[in-house]
Amino acid sequence: MSERAEFFKEKMNVVQAEQGCPPEFLALMEDMLAEMAELERSNKALRRAVLKSGQASTMSTRLREALYE
Repeated sequence: MSERAEFFKEKMNVVQAEQGCPPEFLALMEDMLAEMAELERSNKALRRAVLKSGQASTMSTRLREALYE
């Protein structure tokens, strides 16, 4: 989990301890935190893919030949 997700998790625990929350709310928050973690993982993977594709970006032979004509 990222620092941001950890922050929200701690904040949720503090609110639960101080004020109490319905179980449905806690389940919703847990689902949202899990989704946040999945989106962060996906975002990192996409960033890596973009960086990789940018580094290996070479013109195809056909394109290069067409441009030189």
